[in-house]
Amino acid sequence: MASIRVLIVDDHAVFSDALATILRTEPGMEVVGKGATVQEAINGARALQPDVVLLDVHMPDGSGIEAAATIKKERPQTQIVILTSDEEESVLRSAVQAGVTGYLSKHESAAQVVQAVRSAAQGEALIAPYMLARLLRGIQKPDDPGPATPLTPRELAVLRELSLGYDNEMVGRRLTMSPNTVRTHVQNILAKLKVHSKLEAVSRGIREGWIRIPQEGAA
Repeated sequence: MASIRVLIVDDHAVFSDALATILRTEPGMEVVGKGATVQEAINGARALQPDVVLLDVHMPDGSGIEAAATIKKERPQTQIVILTSDEEESVLRSAVQAGVTGYLSKHESAAQVVQAVRSAAQGEALIAPYMLARLLRGIQKPDDPGPATPLTPRELAVLRELSLGYDNEMVGRRLTMSPNTVRTHVQNILAKLKVHSKLEAVSRGIREGWIRIPQEGAA
């Protein structure tokens, strides 16, 4: 199996070097390059064709969110994980809208970052649970359901499970599906909703009123 090709973009050299060292010790991972600016992120994605980009938000020449949007537009198959100390809800929402696969705080453990890279390479969304809860609560939900969803009932059931933070394997267990079947449903959901990531699909579903999330304190 080919190694996961990773591009690291962060303007803090010590952090970037340490992260590269950690990832290089992981089996099946290859750090193909590093950058420190938005432009270097975009150029690196073009030239190196990484599977996963680990991307900071605040950089000298702009926002990593802008870089993420450009990379996803030019190379949709590249997965992007935001790794930042910025946990503002507005930044999190913008990242999801840009099509990122994961969003982690720099306070997470090295093991969590490694898992994020592996999950992203498989198209799995990974976001810290407390941040996911904050994101979903911040999405404006209509009082009444919106337009009819283009999804089939089974696809809608998968989307509901994704909104609860479950990965493909757990969704399959809960809905009695094989992982391959879940993966196919997810691919269909992304295509029908014209979005790049599961997080973006969940956001769209909540905004449109197709799915609901449990309220805090609800039984």
